[in-house]
Amino acid sequence: MSAFCTRFMVYLVPALFFFIPKAFAESETKPTLETFYQSPLLQKLSLSPDGSKLVALRNVGQETFVQIIDLNTDKSILLSKTDNIKFRYAWVEWANNSHLLVSLRFTAVRAGGIRTNETRLYSLEAKEGAELVQMAKDRRDARFTSQFQDNVIKLRYPDDNHFLLSIDRDLQGHDSVYQVHVQTGEMRLLQQAQRSVRNWLVDRQGEVRVGFGFKAGNAEHSIRIKPPGKEQWLTAWKNTVLDEPGMAVLGFGKEAKDLYVAADHQGRTALYKVDLSKADFPKELVLSDEKYDVSGSLIYSRAKQDVVGIYFNSDASRSMFWDPEFKAFQAGLDRTLPDSHNYVVSFSDNARRYIVYSSSVTEPGTYYYGDRDEKTLVPLVSILPGLDDTILVAKSRVEYKSRDGLAIEGYISTPKGKSGPLPMVVLPHGGPMSQDSNSFDRFSAYLVNKGYLVFQPNFRGSSGYGRDFMIQAMGQYGMAMQDDITDGVNYLVQQQLADPKKICIMGASYGGYAALLGVAKTPDLYQCAISFAGISDLEELRGSYRHFVNYQVVRKQIGTDNKQLEKSSPLYLVNQIKVPVLLIHGDEDLSVPVKQSREMVEALKKSGKVYQYIELEDGSHHLDYLPHRQKTFEVIDEFLNTYLPL
Repeated sequence: MSAFCTRFMVYLVPALFFFIPKAFAESETKPTLETFYQSPLLQKLSLSPDGSKLVALRNVGQETFVQIIDLNTDKSILLSKTDNIKFRYAWVEWANNSHLLVSLRFTAVRAGGIRTNETRLYSLEAKEGAELVQMAKDRRDARFTSQFQDNVIKLRYPDDNHFLLSIDRDLQGHDSVYQVHVQTGEMRLLQQAQRSVRNWLVDRQGEVRVGFGFKAGNAEHSIRIKPPGKEQWLTAWKNTVLDEPGMAVLGFGKEAKDLYVAADHQGRTALYKVDLSKADFPKELVLSDEKYDVSGSLIYSRAKQDVVGIYFNSDASRSMFWDPEFKAFQAGLDRTLPDSHNYVVSFSDNARRYIVYSSSVTEPGTYYYGDRDEKTLVPLVSILPGLDDTILVAKSRVEYKSRDGLAIEGYISTPKGKSGPLPMVVLPHGGPMSQDSNSFDRFSAYLVNKGYLVFQPNFRGSSGYGRDFMIQAMGQYGMAMQDDITDGVNYLVQQQLADPKKICIMGASYGGYAALLGVAKTPDLYQCAISFAGISDLEELRGSYRHFVNYQVVRKQIGTDNKQLEKSSPLYLVNQIKVPVLLIHGDEDLSVPVKQSREMVEALKKSGKVYQYIELEDGSHHLDYLPHRQKTFEVIDEFLNTYLPL
């Protein structure tokens, strides 16, 4: 890392002139391909504790800078940068009013040739000429190097110059808690590592009160609690991951006895407040939804020293408050910025200044800076210039029944001014335990703007619809999950929305697997397939995780019936494919190894199939490097022009 941590030039730029007026977009008759693959102008915005400065990650070409904006003087500097090839920023946050904490992520090779994702933590003074200072430096007598070094569990404790870090420096795979000086990196041990605990959580007073355990052998997750005023640790909850409902700890309230957790409520995940002062740890329901899981992170107010809301992910991300003051504040925001999901991403300590991220399916996102005392709300930046409601279209929710009667929800995007039946691209999501929502995403936006009907099904196994729905992904790859996609396609054909002779299926990760399997399992349904980082051999993928802690979880998710895995693996069904296939894969993908696409390509070649393969050098699983994203969009565009012409 030492070669990277050098002094960087500082650039002076105007601060509050990033906003791209709507009139600019309206002057464009049709967006270019670059409009869809461009990097966001700014990311990870947050206010300094006193509200006087703003930090962000600013993308300039293929490079990313840490940018500091002084809101009082309207001056800005660009500090430490990365070219996004070897190192990438994971996050940046204010440690105090003068210093930042910066997390860098990268790929490394561990003993035995095992490739891993790693993080390192740095401090950066918010001034010209500042250098990155590494936190948690390796000790000379260290027997191992910590893989993840950026788990900051409390900022500004016990004073503004320190923070608390949970990191495995003493017992590999089991964190200790250290108090770290933000300027020097000097560390003091507060909580010794325990073999029953993987990592820790502190309460609002800075006391270590929760320990999270995980037994790799049987995938058992446990939560240990130290009740207020007690010294004895108790195992409060435990469950076998994926076999039974679990509980997620989100954080503490103002009182040491109040712990917020996400747990099951009538088949959906809901938010509860647990009273740790009572022996049976009773739960009080705070927030639930009849249709969707309540998931997200807590919103804290330092002014009130308490939880005031939650970042709520349902059909779209938004901030939701239950504190009366902040609830009224959110209502005012929603009146000012109507028909948008208004997501408060940062408050100053006194909660008078704030940053809000406003977005919708037809608005990729605009950051605003607000001052509650001045009653002002100023646009800072439209993150993807050239994309707005003059270009983008709304998504429509669609519900249909799968062949076994299960209700499936999905979204369709219809090109402006067109009606069916239309050429269609089916876009199943990755995961598979994730979901598509009524929010902007660049691939569906690109496809519908090009002229295709776009279908995004939340097939069984998707998250957000309750545990019973999600758990149907367990060992079911390529079976009923794939049937849900097929049945959705047939439903849209029956509704005369989709042209049955012009359908392509395209996806990434699990979505790439679904695309490959779709043209193998239902060879007459599609005219082409596009797979980015797709899975071709389920048994091989399962085996690639054997050196990792979560191997038993992966075995449960993918399945242990090797004969069934072979039947559901596109690699062994190549002879059934009749249509052209495009495969794209990064050679540094640690989630789905590039071997998955390389072997599929060899099988397609051997069987004489029509295919195209693009391998992205140093490419990751997430297309987070601009040249890789550019290449991917260009190749997909050319492939669709050839095999699914409009």
